Amino acid sequence: MNFKRVGSTLILSGEVVARDLDKAKAELKSAPAITHVVLRNSMGGNSWTGYRLGELFREHGVTTAVSGHCVSSCSRLFLGGKRRMFTDDYPASLTYVGFHGHYDFGKLNALAVEKNDLAKWTAKFTDGKADPKLVQRWINIERRAGDVRFYPTTAKAQWKDVSFFCVGTESSRPTQCERLSTTALAQGVVTTNQRYASPDAADLPYKLREARYPTTPHATVNDAAKLPNTSPAALKDYQQFTASAVPRAFAVSANGKHWGWSGNDNESAERAIERCVAKAKASCVLYAVDERVVYRLP
Repeated sequence: MNFKRVGSTLILSGEVVARDLDKAKAELKSAPAITHVVLRNSMGGNSWTGYRLGELFREHGVTTAVSGHCVSSCSRLFLGGKRRMFTDDYPASLTYVGFHGHYDFGKLNALAVEKNDLAKWTAKFTDGKADPKLVQRWINIERRAGDVRFYPTTAKAQWKDVSFFCVGTESSRPTQCERLSTTALAQGVVTTNQRYASPDAADLPYKLREARYPTTPHATVNDAAKLPNTSPAALKDYQQFTASAVPRAFAVSANGKHWGWSGNDNESAERAIERCVAKAKASCVLYAVDERVVYRLP
């Protein structure tokens, strides 16, 4: 993993490999004492190391926090935190922790699951709160691409639910996954619904976008009734916008008659403006960016 220390916070990202255990031990011995471990955008890696790092973090009583996604072996690092939480580094729809079994060449290795007693380990590190039946389901997911994923409570505005069971064959996750009527807090995955602000968050792309395009109180992003244009065509495009992946943006013309949008594009704001201007033959402004409305009334 990539190791980055900012004061008393250790930020880990990328693939979990065996040598990460010794590196983490060295960091935890160094001053100032590590109080928080941020796990950022990791799809996992070496399973044995994941267990040992989780146990090491619990031994040291650190707080762990998910920044972006933390899946597979990374999820065991996360469960090691004595206090566990999500960060607000990324939009809620991009922030989740994902759990499943052990895999060889993408297929479930049931012997490895049994050997490591993953169910018992998970029960212990969720403080006995994880539903045993749900744990059994997720540690026996056949495909490595599948997982049970938990999002922050604020992701409900985007997904309508915050917990999903994905088998790994869905073409769109989590929208096509089974919806679960539970939360990360209820399952002991997190210990609080508070969000942690990583000390380097201001330099992340989504925080830079928040600073460049400040949120306004005009509406929430899913309140289409506040659009300047509520024609069927505008509402259809806006629905597509809210269903698209971030980075995304929706722009409107000054008179509200025209619009343009772009999704899953780092330059979505520029693209949305360009498409709106092409239709309106006049200037346009941004209405929404990512999961926030940024529109100011003329």
